[in-house]
Amino acid sequence: MTTPRELHLFPVVLREYKNPHADMDSKIIEHFKTLPMMQSNFPEGVYTCKPTLHKSENLDTQLLMEFFEDCLEEYRYTYKLYCDRLSLSLCWFNYAPAKSGVGHPLHRHPMSYLSAVYYMSEGAPTYFEDPCTPRTSDCIDVFRHDAMQSEAGINEKVDAEPGKLIIFPSWLKHYSGRQMFDYDRWTVSFNAMPTGKVNNGPWDYPQLTLPHDL
Repeated sequence: MTTPRELHLFPVVLREYKNPHADMDSKIIEHFKTLPMMQSNFPEGVYTCKPTLHKSENLDTQLLMEFFEDCLEEYRYTYKLYCDRLSLSLCWFNYAPAKSGVGHPLHRHPMSYLSAVYYMSEGAPTYFEDPCTPRTSDCIDVFRHDAMQSEAGINEKVDAEPGKLIIFPSWLKHYSGRQMFDYDRWTVSFNAMPTGKVNNGPWDYPQLTLPHDL
């Protein structure tokens, strides 16, 4: 018998960036602390602000938004997407207090094309669920000792590292671990949509046209 080999089908591509201005994050966090926030994702209890950070007039926050926009443009160019731009549609911070044990439950971001998490501190990691996991729900399932299992199914972990941005497809389900460390966990999340002329066809006529200011 010949040596068998694995075939990896249906990969999900996530893209990682590093913020060259991450040294400003501690100052931005101090500004975030002055903004109205509320607990969400009950019963998990992570604090979040209104999803309008991308429209902030705070200069330091604007610099962070410019970094996000540069990353989205690099993403659009790298994957040769047929749209004029990838525009921020929603943006908000997430705050999990030290030793609070709170985290984000398993979820996805509907009504969006791309989503992202930007780590402003260390803390609990983000877990992304294998999109093939639900396909085993109505089949015989033999448990694997070496498979990373949780209540959310098989998943991959992305560690929280200050200054790291992860962009991923909005349909990809994910959750965060519970914040049990003796320091606060701060992240910024955003959603992005293709804008301008989207999917140009014959006669250079787009299938959809959306304004850049969402």
